[in-house]
Amino acid sequence: MDISDIYRQDRGVAEGGVRRGGSAFPPGRYLMQNELLNMPPVAVQQQSFSEAYPPTGVGTQLPAEPATLAAEAVEYLLQVISAPQFSTESPPDALRSIKNFEELLSIAWAVRNMSTALSNGNLDYSPPVEGITIDALKSFQVKLRRLAWQIKQIAGGDYNNKEFFIDECAEALNHLTRQLAQRISTLTKTSEEYRNMSFRDALTGIYNRKAFMHFAEEVFSALRPAVSTLIIADIDRFKIFNDTYGHLCGDEVLKLFAAHIARALRPDDICCRYGGEEFLMLLPGMPLDLGLSVAERLRAGVEKLRLRFAGHELLITSSFGVCEAGPIPENLSFNDFICACISRADVNLYKAKAGGRNMVVG
Repeated sequence: MDISDIYRQDRGVAEGGVRRGGSAFPPGRYLMQNELLNMPPVAVQQQSFSEAYPPTGVGTQLPAEPATLAAEAVEYLLQVISAPQFSTESPPDALRSIKNFEELLSIAWAVRNMSTALSNGNLDYSPPVEGITIDALKSFQVKLRRLAWQIKQIAGGDYNNKEFFIDECAEALNHLTRQLAQRISTLTKTSEEYRNMSFRDALTGIYNRKAFMHFAEEVFSALRPAVSTLIIADIDRFKIFNDTYGHLCGDEVLKLFAAHIARALRPDDICCRYGGEEFLMLLPGMPLDLGLSVAERLRAGVEKLRLRFAGHELLITSSFGVCEAGPIPENLSFNDFICACISRADVNLYKAKAGGRNMVVG
């Protein structure tokens, strides 16, 4: 049997049988193709396909009135979703009669209002309806809110927060945060370096007058009402070093003297090159009697120093003026107070010079 002899079932036969010569084939009887071809013609009522199988709904033309109503509903929803200006008045009563139309309309208005709020930067709007579309917009709203929060943290100097949302946007912002943190760290470090440079005497490496005033004010602000000791020191006959051996020799004398007093003082003591060959020291929280002992120890140490320069061994001596400093009187500014203390110490220094040098007066 070839492919042409494949069985097939005739609809009419399968459903009720077809008479041929007074006999009927039982329902479900399959006929061979050659049997069908050899059947004599019979009078069968013919029906067109459209008559036999009328439309079941797809492509069916609605009556004129429902079709018009549907078109109006679609047009109304399109206006709500996309029209730049649209009234919030209630829809026509005819559209209200459509099943679920008002629920669909409320979702359309929620999408419109929330989209508008987001585009205007309003991250607090909360629509009165729910659903997958609204939930997606709410999720986006939350992410934007987190994004805004992170930007505020960056603006406030906090570069430690990282966000992981909105993919490329979050990565770009996190990259910006890292870059800003690095730049700020570099700028802070550079600023500290420049500040340190501005606070240091270029020749001796110890603090300069500007630094002394800055740190002394901090000390007296923290120590109220405790007393401290102020010391001013001067290298004896410093001009002879410059005149006899040159200014390079004088520079070496200054560096040697500065290194000695910096090593001898406590870490919290403040020491600076006040000007020329004069050095100023503040001993926080130290009463005058102990301050005088420190000054004497410094003087004795300087007396033992030896500077070898151009084949010469040079001796160095120094004079010290000491006074008590603090607490700051209520009616006095820090600047007036510290200047008055320096003046008193300076008076004692001149007394030491006048008394023969290489001594402490307080």
